Amino acid sequence: MAENENAVVEETSVQPETQPENQSAQPEGGEAPKKEGFGAKCKEWFRKQIVSLKRAPQRIPLVWQVIVSFLWLIWLFTFSRTLTKINAVEWAGLVVFINTLLSILILALFLNAFPKRKPANKVFIGLLFAFMAVIIVCDVIYYIQVNDYIAGHVNADMLNTNPFMQESLTLSIVHIVLIGISAVLLATLPLYSKLINKINTRKEIESTEMKEAIDTSEDD
Repeated sequence: MAENENAVVEETSVQPETQPENQSAQPEGGEAPKKEGFGAKCKEWFRKQIVSLKRAPQRIPLVWQVIVSFLWLIWLFTFSRTLTKINAVEWAGLVVFINTLLSILILALFLNAFPKRKPANKVFIGLLFAFMAVIIVCDVIYYIQVNDYIAGHVNADMLNTNPFMQESLTLSIVHIVLIGISAVLLATLPLYSKLINKINTRKEIESTEMKEAIDTSEDD
């Protein structure tokens, strides 16, 4: 009888403990890691963009100038159609060519004016303002000459059949305004770069509290 009782005790002690299958493993502390929501991701994206602007605030006038140059290249089709109809205007074709050339060169000049991790090149910045001034003067010359030609040689019926003539005059005025905004953004760069640097972009980290007290008493 004693041998049988010992055998029963040994069999019961050998059986391993099993956990229910429906219990999923959880990290220490009993809380699963929280996933970031859409709002948190957007906030983090904006924070990174502000940090990027702090390092290179000249991107604001650069991006604006890229948009202006791209628009001019699109509008060039309207200007070229106008010039084919009124090719007798003396300086209109030349000033359109100069504006096209400077609209491309000004982008390369902009990149060289603000080299990476180096102070801004004041000579190139001065050339940027000079290029913008020349572009505005060319737009003014185009507007005056083409407007005078339309007033003296083109009747209302011709304007109705060729509306791009009057449209080119409107686009030249819009181009002057856009280039003026580019000059203002470049001139006020030191001002709004200081304002951007004042924006708080520190990443907030949530503090974790220990839920279980740690026993620091020494064993007897």
